[in-house]
Amino acid sequence: MLRIVLLLLGAALLGVLLWRLGPAEILALVGGAGWYFVPALALYTLHHVVRAFALRACVMRQGLLGYGDALAIRLCGEAIQALTFSGPVLAEPTRAWLLTRRGLTLQEGFAAALTEYLISAFVTAAMSVAGLLYIVQAFRPPPIVAGASIVVAAALGAFLAAAAIAVTARFYLIGTIVNALSRVGLLRGRLRPNLEWINRMEDMLLAVLRDRPVLLGRVLLLETAAQIPLVLELAVLLHALGIDTSFLAPVLIEASAKAIGIVFMFVPQQMGVAEGTYALIFDVLALPAAAGFAIALLRRIRALAVTAIGLALLARLTRATR
Repeated sequence: MLRIVLLLLGAALLGVLLWRLGPAEILALVGGAGWYFVPALALYTLHHVVRAFALRACVMRQGLLGYGDALAIRLCGEAIQALTFSGPVLAEPTRAWLLTRRGLTLQEGFAAALTEYLISAFVTAAMSVAGLLYIVQAFRPPPIVAGASIVVAAALGAFLAAAAIAVTARFYLIGTIVNALSRVGLLRGRLRPNLEWINRMEDMLLAVLRDRPVLLGRVLLLETAAQIPLVLELAVLLHALGIDTSFLAPVLIEASAKAIGIVFMFVPQQMGVAEGTYALIFDVLALPAAAGFAIALLRRIRALAVTAIGLALLARLTRATR
């Protein structure tokens, strides 16, 4: 129910922003992207291609997961996330379940999916902290924007610090959180957790994050490399909209916009929030706010295109495993 309310509020915010920034101008900007949308879509797909390598690397039993299956599972999770408005809450369990169809146990599937997701979250959080602090320092936004940026950067920094402490101390963070939810009555009946099972799964997760530094470094490099196509995609879209900037602009936009998916994880598809944030970032960088809104819409459209591919792959994978 709460997610439906958030979705409706986000849709209302989207409508207000569209009206305030000018529907005709935004539609003209979106239409002006033209054929540039094709390389932008290809670059976004390349982002998932690289992350599929990271997912495959996180599977401890080598040889079970082929790269084609890893990419298909990666895109299936994106489709579930888009269609259910659930963020990672259903996307990662779906990936874990699909991994069991390739010979992994459910514990191994969850460990691999969550390891890849967490390492990606570490990279995006670090990018967000750097981008937000640089913008505050270099562009001197209004006090309320600067204050909010610092608060978000501090929260993400705390997340990174807590994760580092949990990994170093081999602390069962997921099991502790699930146990706390169970104690306050949020998990009952069939949802009542098996903490021993969860802790064994976290042992597999920590095997990558703590016990195998070479593998961790490899996955970190892959997740970092996966961000490059997104920056290039922004550069292509900025050029398509006739906005001439230095290469630093798409880097800063991408880095600071990363916070949207983390901070507003439970707003379905970041509806309205993404468009508003892009418009705000563009305004702070002395770029047209309407162009920021248009780029957010274009990115939403290309995500839907990849969702369609993910749905087709999901149908194929589930049909093949019956």
